[in-house]
Order: sequence, then C-alpha cells, then structure tokens
Amino acid sequence: SEAGITADCFVFLNVPDEVLVERVVGRRTDPETGKIYHMTFSPPDDEEVLARLEQRSDDTEEKVKVRLEQFHTNVAAVKGSYEDISIDIDGTQKPDTVAESIRVALQEKL
Repeated sequence: SEAGITADCFVFLNVPDEVLVERVVGRRTDPETGKIYHMTFSPPDDEEVLARLEQRSDDTEEKVKVRLEQFHTNVAAVKGSYEDISIDIDGTQKPDTVAESIRVALQEKL
C-alpha cells in the first residue's frame, strides 16, 4: 500500500508438500529446445532427447524442502493479513480444472 498499490484478491493454490516435491524433483529441461519435461508425468518419447535432459541444481528433494519451509513461513503472514480477500484453490487437479476453478472463484469474489 505504500506504493499506492492494493490487492483485490490473493489466490492460493493448495498442494501437499509431497506432491510439490514430486513435481519439482522430476522436472527436466532440454538444453537445446528449452522444453520442460517431467520424468514421471511427461517424459520425452525420443531417447536422444532423454539422454540430454538436465535437472536444475536446486531441484533436489533437500533443496525443495528448504524452499517449501520458507514458503510456508512467508505465506502464513500473507494469508493472515489478507484473509478477507483470499481464495483457496485445490492445485492438485488437472491444469485446465485449476484454471477454471480460479476463473470461477475470481468472478464470485470480484
């Protein structure tokens, strides 16, 4: 608010930590194309692509858990301050369903 900006709504995507860890740890990037794959949910069909995939150095289980601890600390402060304008969405659903849930919730809230 000091900058003259106020939020109309905060959207929180609720996903259990173990699901987030699985999503992040399985993520790989093709350095040639920049395309992102997931080793469980969307692996590449091409063996050549599979062989060149890279994992980000901070996408290890240990580092993700540290980031999640920091996130939970920070989000608790935000949620407490903006409870009256926050929306909680189940982030474990399919991406299209999550997007539709957000759209509907925003229409109802705003």
